[in-house]
Amino acid sequence: MKRCFLVFVAAVLGMAGLSSPASAAAPTGCTTSVQWVQQGNNYWDGLGSVQCTSGRYLAKEICINNQTGSGYVLYGTQVVNAPATTTVLCYMGNSARAVYAVTDPPEAGVTGCVGWSEWVSQGSNLFWGRGQAQCDTGRYRAKVLCRNEQSGDYYILFGYQTVTAPAAVSLTCNTGNTAQTVQAVADPPAAGLAGCMTWSAWIVQGSSLYYGRGSAQCDSGRFQARLACHNVQTGQDYVAYGPVVTGPATSVGECQYGNSVTAVTAQAA
Repeated sequence: MKRCFLVFVAAVLGMAGLSSPASAAAPTGCTTSVQWVQQGNNYWDGLGSVQCTSGRYLAKEICINNQTGSGYVLYGTQVVNAPATTTVLCYMGNSARAVYAVTDPPEAGVTGCVGWSEWVSQGSNLFWGRGQAQCDTGRYRAKVLCRNEQSGDYYILFGYQTVTAPAAVSLTCNTGNTAQTVQAVADPPAAGLAGCMTWSAWIVQGSSLYYGRGSAQCDSGRFQARLACHNVQTGQDYVAYGPVVTGPATSVGECQYGNSVTAVTAQAA
């Protein structure tokens, strides 16, 4: 029997805006790896390993059930001091998607948050993207950046369910849409500029009009989207801005016609 405890759940990761106190001895200089471990001819498991240059920590990994497509989080029970390596093993036949170092003893606030996306299907034609968020400490809910695969448009959904760590919380996009990015949102919300997501997309009008659009969304604070634009004909680079908004609103900016977005950031205002 693997000496881990399982947090069931229905993608990199400390989440932006979810801070830790300076007094916590968080591990630093961490490297991680995942691999297959085979037992006999038919049994295999996903193994996650983590090693840091400082701190005291154990391992946490996101595992995927390859039959159902659902994910879950496992914590290891072996706590080590740097620079030792500690591992955690998924359940039989399941693969390890990512592994992280977890501070021991736990930090205060909302810390150690990870997010990942899955496919959920019903029948042969109904499907949608589901996002999962999980943290080591604190109370939080899920936020998902979804993409409409038919139109190419993006939108953000906030979950209504708030959970306490180390539980995982899920949120699904609209039918046929994919979950692109998943974050944990602190409850109550963090102060200042926190929980920012950015994304870009091509906008097409008619057969020949097109341009790059960049968007930024934060859970709190005042900000605007800052776009790095590129003129594909002349090679010129320039900056464009979206309007100043207050979280959780979204600031949307656009490059000139025919120009692409190369980067988007949320700039405090």
